[in-house]
Amino acid sequence: MARLSLAMIVRNEAGRLGACLESARGVADEMVVLDTGSTDGTREVAAVHGARVETFPWIDDFAAARNASLGLCTGDWTLVLDADERLDAAGGAILRNAIQKPGAEGFLLTVRNYLPSGAYLGVHGGAKRNPGGFPGTEGLAYVTEFPALRLARRHPDLAYTGRIHELLDPAFEALGWRARPLDAVIHHFGKAEPERERAKQDTYFRIAQAEAAARPAEPRAQYNLLQEAAMVGAWGPCAEAAAAFLRLQPRAPLKVFLDGARALRELGRLEEAGALLARAPAAPEGRPVLLVAEGELRQAMGQPERATAAFLEAIRLDPHGTLPFLRLADWLRQSSDPAQARALLQAGLDQNPRDLLLWEALVGLGAAQGDLALAGRDAWEALTAFPEGGGGLWHQLAVHALLQAGHHAEAREVVCRGLAAFPAEPGLLRLQAQLGSGNA
Repeated sequence: MARLSLAMIVRNEAGRLGACLESARGVADEMVVLDTGSTDGTREVAAVHGARVETFPWIDDFAAARNASLGLCTGDWTLVLDADERLDAAGGAILRNAIQKPGAEGFLLTVRNYLPSGAYLGVHGGAKRNPGGFPGTEGLAYVTEFPALRLARRHPDLAYTGRIHELLDPAFEALGWRARPLDAVIHHFGKAEPERERAKQDTYFRIAQAEAAARPAEPRAQYNLLQEAAMVGAWGPCAEAAAAFLRLQPRAPLKVFLDGARALRELGRLEEAGALLARAPAAPEGRPVLLVAEGELRQAMGQPERATAAFLEAIRLDPHGTLPFLRLADWLRQSSDPAQARALLQAGLDQNPRDLLLWEALVGLGAAQGDLALAGRDAWEALTAFPEGGGGLWHQLAVHALLQAGHHAEAREVVCRGLAAFPAEPGLLRLQAQLGSGNA
């Protein structure tokens, strides 16, 4: 019987690692966790869940750490997971059966990224509705998916390449191996925690810049720089990376055209942005997000009618997409038409009642108008959809609206709920003190 090793690299993942290891328990014959410098209880959590824990000095190179983890494995096959991922329960038996097949060399698993809003872009287009069925994802209404080579037969020449967004695929090609698709899902939760994601971005951008400089003729290095530059708003490097990628590989993912065009627009190079969008692939699934990009460009060009038409067509093609609602509502707000902006956001929420960014936009609209009663009512409805949303601000707005209406007992209850979700939030602590002293 072929043996399977789980190979992981981690750093400061004490809060998430246990769930990942539990999802692989009973599937992997051994679990190897390589720690790259944790200062929390990550190593202890790994050991408690039955993993063998080793250490590796971090050198700004994800491939180097991955390869070190592979070198510690003793199984015939390796499964690679990150701490913010979980193997689907149905996938365990599928993986065990797959690695027994004679002649098999590797398998592509579906990585499903869970998202709190439909305003996110995948490699080839927008987010789609969460198909459901996995525990703990009820509050995450959207996903993007992509196939990834995560299960491979061990071989001395099989190694990751790429300092960031590292891949096994080039090594597979060099060996003449083929990865087959496998009907197994890896559930990824990292993008559902935007604060954690933002905390990594400066580091990721720095590593991507270094790799693109070291490997200027490698399309993947330019793609990684493009997406990391877009995340931090470094529009000059983003535009340069898009141009470099297209010189090296004219047939490009939609994201190259979208991020490249946005960078050019942000830099004021509007005609170039339009020319780049005109070159984008015209697959039907990508049409709505291309229309959003066109609408944003028309706004920048001072063509409001054409911008509005593009956004409305995007909504018609995909009423479950969030971006056109957000972009057009923001345009209406800036044009001093908050009533129309509000109506549009509410229409978006009718179609997408569990979209976090639509709720944030609606609550923010009332607050920007100075109508705290309205913002408070919106915040209360938003908390119904996302009880731990708003970072404490929604609770505060709801409390102020209740106090204006003279509902002190209900206001105290909302403060308690807010502090249960955000125990150290200063505004909620001040409200608790005021209500407790009878000064509110």
